[in-house]
Amino acid sequence: MNSKGYEEYLLLRRSVENLVSEYDKLTELAAGLRNELSEARRLLAEKNEEVKELQTRYERAMFSGAILGNGEDAGEAKRRVSELVREIDKCIALLDR
Repeated sequence: MNSKGYEEYLLLRRSVENLVSEYDKLTELAAGLRNELSEARRLLAEKNEEVKELQTRYERAMFSGAILGNGEDAGEAKRRVSELVREIDKCIALLDR
């Protein structure tokens, strides 16, 4: 093998080693990012559940306050109670079929 061919071989070998090294780094980075994404999705699901729970608690508090006559929400509470009674009546009617 002549010196020019050997130099090209060394250059090609160095390039391949660099590519393999870069591939390994990117593979590790991708794995880390997948883990971060998984953790972020888990946290998002937890926060969504927390938001739902807080919304439910808020609605109950508002409803309770309205039933007790606190402020302008009394009419809203009466409307909501009527709506709930209608829904219950529908469910009973469906059960009776």
